[in-house]
Amino acid sequence: MRIEPGSPLADAVKAARSAALRGNVLGVDLAYAKAAKISPAVAHDHCSTLLNLGAITKAAQRCDEYLSAGNDTTLRVLRAQIRSAATDHTAAEQDVRELRRLKLTELEQARLARVAALAAADFYDYPTAESELDAAERHFRRAGRPEYLEHIGRDRLLLDVRRGTRVAKLGDRIARTPIEFLQRAAALRREVRYEEALALMTRCVTSYQIEAALRFAVLYELTVLLVMTRQAGAARRLFPLLVAAAGPEVVSRLPDATQALSPERRLSHVRRLIAEDELLKAEGMLGEGNSPLWHLTAAELAHAQGQLDQAVLHFEVASRSGHAELTALALRELGDTFADAGKEDLAAQHWEESHRIEDTIADHRDSPSVKLRMLRAAPGVRDGRVRAAARRVHREGDRALPGLVVAVEAARGTPVLPHTRELPSFTDLRAARRWLAAVRRHLPGDQVVWMMHATPDRLHHLIIGRRVTHVTTDVHIGDLTDTIRRLRAWKPKYDKAILGALLVELAGLIALDDVVKALPPKVTRIAVVAGDVLADVPLAGLPVPGTTDFLGLTHALSSLPCLSALRPLQRRSRKQRGDETATVAEAAELQRILRTTSFQRLRINAHGMHDRMNPDQSWLQFDDGQVSVEALAKLDFSAFGTVVLGACESGMAQQRGRDERTGFVRAAITAGAAAVVAARWKAEGEAARKVLDAFDRNLARFPRDRALQHALGEVADRHPADWACWSLHGDAGVQTSAGPLRRRLRKNGDPVPLETRPKVFLSFAGKDREHAERLRAELEARNVNAFLDENEVEPGGNVAAAIDEALATSDYYVLLWSANTPQREWVAGEWTAAFNLEMTRRRAFLFLVRLDEEPLPPLLAPRKHIDLVDAADRLVAVWRSDRKSELPVFPQPVPPTPGGPTAAISVRSHDLGTTHVVMTPLHLTGAALYRAVFDALQLPTEQVTFDGTIGMRFSYELYQQNEPIPDDESVVELASDVVDIAVRVESIGASADRGEDHDEGLEVDQQRMLLVAAFRHLLP
Repeated sequence: MRIEPGSPLADAVKAARSAALRGNVLGVDLAYAKAAKISPAVAHDHCSTLLNLGAITKAAQRCDEYLSAGNDTTLRVLRAQIRSAATDHTAAEQDVRELRRLKLTELEQARLARVAALAAADFYDYPTAESELDAAERHFRRAGRPEYLEHIGRDRLLLDVRRGTRVAKLGDRIARTPIEFLQRAAALRREVRYEEALALMTRCVTSYQIEAALRFAVLYELTVLLVMTRQAGAARRLFPLLVAAAGPEVVSRLPDATQALSPERRLSHVRRLIAEDELLKAEGMLGEGNSPLWHLTAAELAHAQGQLDQAVLHFEVASRSGHAELTALALRELGDTFADAGKEDLAAQHWEESHRIEDTIADHRDSPSVKLRMLRAAPGVRDGRVRAAARRVHREGDRALPGLVVAVEAARGTPVLPHTRELPSFTDLRAARRWLAAVRRHLPGDQVVWMMHATPDRLHHLIIGRRVTHVTTDVHIGDLTDTIRRLRAWKPKYDKAILGALLVELAGLIALDDVVKALPPKVTRIAVVAGDVLADVPLAGLPVPGTTDFLGLTHALSSLPCLSALRPLQRRSRKQRGDETATVAEAAELQRILRTTSFQRLRINAHGMHDRMNPDQSWLQFDDGQVSVEALAKLDFSAFGTVVLGACESGMAQQRGRDERTGFVRAAITAGAAAVVAARWKAEGEAARKVLDAFDRNLARFPRDRALQHALGEVADRHPADWACWSLHGDAGVQTSAGPLRRRLRKNGDPVPLETRPKVFLSFAGKDREHAERLRAELEARNVNAFLDENEVEPGGNVAAAIDEALATSDYYVLLWSANTPQREWVAGEWTAAFNLEMTRRRAFLFLVRLDEEPLPPLLAPRKHIDLVDAADRLVAVWRSDRKSELPVFPQPVPPTPGGPTAAISVRSHDLGTTHVVMTPLHLTGAALYRAVFDALQLPTEQVTFDGTIGMRFSYELYQQNEPIPDDESVVELASDVVDIAVRVESIGASADRGEDHDEGLEVDQQRMLLVAAFRHLLP
């Protein structure tokens, strides 16, 4: 069509073409609409330009408008092309059939042949598609339009991609329209260049306005690429958009992009039926075949039907397909088949080979994050064991749960402790039950172990207590990893609401509600065993669904590196019990403390610096230098039962491989500590101080996990960002050397006779108060309580009675003697009473500190005195010497009856906090030793009050060097003169099965009254 230059029509067409060069769809449409009002001859140019710019919906709309005004064959051919571009191949094919009845030019026939080829390919009629493309090429050549042959080449490439044959790389031609982006992405996908294809499609959807007609094709390609790069969670979020774009019927017919490597709908549908356990329907639809995908489908069907030998044969054929993805899938499922047949070694070999192929595929990615995401989503040997054990639980029920526990335990990787971990095979249920029973025997009645393991598409929870409960959650590892990654990236300087939202999201992902419901009703303590990314979850801050509480406040939490570490850590902790605490802020001071053996608790106040890129080079910044993680692991912490890392980020760790994690916590446990308290992120200063101080205070009364729970409760009115970072790792048991009975009494008011801190009664004349105050300050600095006569008595109190009680409950009496003392009658009465107490207690009790040369009374004159300068140190030294059994020593309550040669033994009770000297025969049996101890100490077996409806029952067991002494007629050979006695308490008339430290069965006042009444005669 000839256009007169300078005319309105020429100006409009010029404006349209200028807008087309700029990619301005709106400008093109408006300019051509103006030109069309002048001359309808521009209709074809209008619609074809819109089509070339990717504005398919607008092109279809304008084409229908022009065709409503007249039946133009050229426009009808263009409409068929538009419908084909919009993936509406059914309508496009109908247009082709109608137009071919007309007389067409060679160019029009070529264009229709291209449309027909794409429609045939959509229906998987590849021979017809090839024939149509050949015809299109002939027509273009006859029409003298060789420039269109490039389009035929791209169509053939797209056809090869859809058909699943290997194709060459696309050239460097830059994609300019969504259609070209789709073609290039499909080619890259076939070359296993998923990352590049995903980046291309991401640029397409973010840089171009996708027309409604192309939206489904673009979304589908993007979804497939997300799945192939192991981002199934993100892919699932696109499914609603897919349904909206094409309808649920179309989506239901899509091939499964996660597994089906070529779009053979029948086999894909069969595989979905197998997954849905519709085996009869699947068998009826399978038919005959010989392709690798057919063998894979046949193998999956045989596996589901229990025909394992037949499944193995088909999987082996499928694994020789030559296609990496299909081979990896076939090998993985072949390993599953061997595992279900009880051949664990063969299963592990095939799982390992499958993961090696997945690793090779991931190595093609340029981005390390994409590589890591793909490897996480690829099931390995550990995942294979867990999935196989879970399938057996599904088939055989709870009797197979021990095998699943063993499989999850085996997935925990290299243990932190140096001992060898001997695990049975997860397929040997009898051995697995024995192993689990041996481990479970050491769990307190109020505690369970919560094991978690995430396979690529499911999260497994195992609640291990008196019975085992299995809870599963359908969640993709990519979703978990992404949420936990964002949580690890959170910093205290960010908005706390962000952390709160992440914790809520995480609680939903791991189905915390289901886990809490599965907990036994009397359980209040949870030891968590979680590996991989789950080890980074701050469980204490997770909100409990349906409540306003947090998990760390409703339950006492701790974490274990693996279930096998439970017993070794308990044994280690038992040797490290005590109440002496050392606080260090300097590296030199830490080295000095390590050379002593007088402390059982260590608190390190230093700044933690966590190096994410090189975790071995993370360090603790002390006031006088640095200590690296590697150096920390080489220190000797074997004397410390509890190590508190007060540093920020001290609880952060870095993953190595799949489960091993390096960090300060691992280093401290490797160095010999039984338990470590650390922070996952930088805690707010005031809140951190309150939590750690409360934890130290509560350790004297509670097990470690409850001590931390109570400490967190003291700052629970603050946002979880301030306290949820604190976590306990390792043994959750008691730190104090006090036994259950003694801890019960501590909970009920800390009666003075049971205090572990020595108490000193200071007696002095009023004019010597300055010296007394000085000595008191020095004693308090050494963790010794000092009583200053009437100064300690409350106003209005009975001074004489208060002094008598203080004197009776003191460990030592110190008399400050000077020229001012003889004139003080109170002092004379005090030292006389102290002298009598020393005779009764049969141990050193009265000490003299001479302030001048004033003569001593005759009873005191023979005694050695100590100087005021070193009086505090001398008293502490005497205290430690007296406590060679670690507890105050007293004579037996009942004097021994002579009846032959006897020997003195020290019966030590950590429960009562005392040691009593008991006279026993030189040669005795276990039964005779029990009788001698019972008779000498007058041990009660029951204490009942309140009309006999409420009480406590007591039982006892003797130990020497942690080995029980049998109560029988066998001869006892005592290796030392110290024998330990354990007191076990059972409530009468209260709830049973509450565990050693669960005291809610009786009221606090009732407990105190019963315990004091039963054991007062054994207390000083």
